[in-house]
Amino acid sequence: MAHSETRLAFALRQRRQLLVGSVLAGSTILAFLLWTVLGIDGVRVTVEVDDIGQLLAPLCAAFLCGAAAWRTSPGRRSWALLAAASFAWAVGEALWCYYVLIDGIQVPFPSFADVGFLTAVPLTCAGLLLFPSSPRRAAHRIQGFLDGCIIAMSLLFASWATILGPLYRSHQSGVLKPVLSLAYPMSDVVMVSLVVILIARTGRRGRTSLALVMAGVVAFAVADAAFSYLTVVNNYGNGTFLDTGWVAGYLLIGLGALWAITSPSRETRQADVSTMSLVAPYVPVLVVLAVTAIELLRGRHIDPVGWIMALVLVLLVLGREVLRFWDQTGIARLQHHRIQAVHVVSHSCDPDADAVFLGR
Repeated sequence: MAHSETRLAFALRQRRQLLVGSVLAGSTILAFLLWTVLGIDGVRVTVEVDDIGQLLAPLCAAFLCGAAAWRTSPGRRSWALLAAASFAWAVGEALWCYYVLIDGIQVPFPSFADVGFLTAVPLTCAGLLLFPSSPRRAAHRIQGFLDGCIIAMSLLFASWATILGPLYRSHQSGVLKPVLSLAYPMSDVVMVSLVVILIARTGRRGRTSLALVMAGVVAFAVADAAFSYLTVVNNYGNGTFLDTGWVAGYLLIGLGALWAITSPSRETRQADVSTMSLVAPYVPVLVVLAVTAIELLRGRHIDPVGWIMALVLVLLVLGREVLRFWDQTGIARLQHHRIQAVHVVSHSCDPDADAVFLGR
């Protein structure tokens, strides 16, 4: 009785910590948004609040993800990678703060801060691929990666044909700046695609932490898209309300880690492959076909980059189908061997089983 009461008190304390963390995160996001929109206490203070807020949010996420990696058994590697990604982004933001708040200059683009920002991308992708809600079988992990690549390539093709391609071709002041400007939204497309696939493949128990991480990645995508557009047109400035996306993104990832810490530790069961997970990767392919048809009907031509993306997309779809066929064939072969083994064992235990079955 005392043991159950202790466990109940511990669970209530964990839920209280999660509630407090959620309230603090929501209040911080709202305060940051209002401060940047209203410009409280002048432009200089607003810029300081903007940059320092963008520095503290990933540091908070790095701390909570590191705590989740330390205290939880399922997903330890995933949370460790997300902690490293958050810290890498914080390093980039620290360099940004040095440019603005200490040197007092407009941050050049590209700059050393972009190294930290872009380093966080592969670390985040690796953390998502190792998330405990993803299937444990190697074939399912590879298929999940291919699904994410299919969705990402489909969205990239549609974006390139409609927005990114014309924006890139209209920029005439070098190659590195537009390439880096496009790298941010492209990387967000990849991460969102991975999270969508993982959400479709996970069970209900592991979905909450992943949903919070997904919300954070979507917030990144909004902020990065705005940053890319404003930098290409030379209209980005510090202290804009669009920077709220980065603050909200890392605080949501921190909440996902806090949920993993405060939730009961359970080994994640392998999720069944649902119809949604099988169909989801092909929905963006239909978008690609529709965009291509519209562009051709409007008399526009698909440039070489678009054709390369289309070719890669075809290869990814073929690879996914080959892998799925190989996996299903292996499962069917394994089930056949098990049935044969059961039949041999039953026959060895009862030699007259076949005679009884045949009615002799």
